[in-house]
Amino acid sequence: MRIPLIVILSALLVAATVVHGQQATAAGASPSASATGLSGSQILKLPGVESPIISDQYFLAPGDRLLVTVQGSVTYSYETVVTYEGKVNITIPVGENRQEVIDVVLVSGLTLAGAQDTLTTVMGRLFKSARVKLTLTGLRSGIVFVTGEVKSPGAYDALPVERVSQIITRAGGIAPLGTRTRIKLIRGGIVYSIVDIERFEVYGDLNANPYVQSGDVIQIPTVEGLVTVRGAVFGRGESRLRAPTTESPDVTRERNSEGIYELMPGARVSDVITQAGGITPWADLSHSYVDRLVVGGGGGRKRVPIDLRRIIFEKDSAGDIDMANFDVVVVPAVDTLVYVEGEVTNPGPFPFYPGLRVSHYVGQAGGPTLNGRSRSVYVMRAGMHVPGRPDPVVEPGDIVIMPRIAVKWWQDYVTIASAVAVPIASLLVTIALTR
Repeated sequence: MRIPLIVILSALLVAATVVHGQQATAAGASPSASATGLSGSQILKLPGVESPIISDQYFLAPGDRLLVTVQGSVTYSYETVVTYEGKVNITIPVGENRQEVIDVVLVSGLTLAGAQDTLTTVMGRLFKSARVKLTLTGLRSGIVFVTGEVKSPGAYDALPVERVSQIITRAGGIAPLGTRTRIKLIRGGIVYSIVDIERFEVYGDLNANPYVQSGDVIQIPTVEGLVTVRGAVFGRGESRLRAPTTESPDVTRERNSEGIYELMPGARVSDVITQAGGITPWADLSHSYVDRLVVGGGGGRKRVPIDLRRIIFEKDSAGDIDMANFDVVVVPAVDTLVYVEGEVTNPGPFPFYPGLRVSHYVGQAGGPTLNGRSRSVYVMRAGMHVPGRPDPVVEPGDIVIMPRIAVKWWQDYVTIASAVAVPIASLLVTIALTR
């Protein structure tokens, strides 16, 4: 395409004026918002992004707004928009404060860096030593469709810097029976990616939660299996805290959670515990179990013991059993109290401290009363009778019982005699007066 001579001469005249203005700015004048092609209101309305946009990773599409800066023998800038056809204007100065569109160039589908190279080549045919810099000043807005197991399916406005999880949140979140690990991102009629929100949230894997584009369809299928995790786990489901009581103000608050999680194919106990946020410091690892449906048992369930201490800390693969649909993993909390009952001065609950023995807790309870039989003290542990001699180490939840002496020789005899003598004496006096 030939350019008229008058246009080239006008461009050179304007270029000289622009260069003079740039030198004045370099001498100390600060550029205004209009010099960048953005008004103050446009700067305030720029959408937030999770990180700076990288020029060789962002792909242009219709609706993107660009600031084109040309440098070289002629220096000027102008704003343009990627049209519905995916093209941008090629504009040159033709007079003072005047510019003219002389051509359009296809940039849709190119990265920001690739489009910059393309425009540099085009401008190089017009101006000597021309270099082009592109600045993304506005993001296109598109439509993304959300279907399947989501609370509010439909069409939603979306920016190209938003991820699948953000659009799902805008749609009300995943329904109770919706999968979080097998979400389909359909682009151009084919499955572009399998989105795993669980992996994104647990491990921070950005590849498991890609950016969306206009026209994408986010499809949330139904889960294939569910598992419940209950007890001393951090969890993302319902939870409660056991607070200090007036009887035992030193008891630490303990979190117990109950949540339903998607069961992944081939998942084991350790995988499900990870999904549930991991165990708490007060989890009773040795007494955990899986509550499982009995196949053909008419809805009956059975308890499968598991040792989380060996599974988690010793990597016991044999004990790390496969999970089944509708399993319930129960992680009980360690009882952090020890109870002292019977013939002690101040019976009641006391905080558990590792390594303390029966005598220590009896001492905390004020020691035995006059009727306490120290030699017969014993411990009730999980329904079992544990002798209190020779002073065993106490475990959480133990009940230390100080029995009562049935008859304590002379003191009890005096007490019994005093109780019997008064009524007998009264009876004898009554008989004597009657006679």
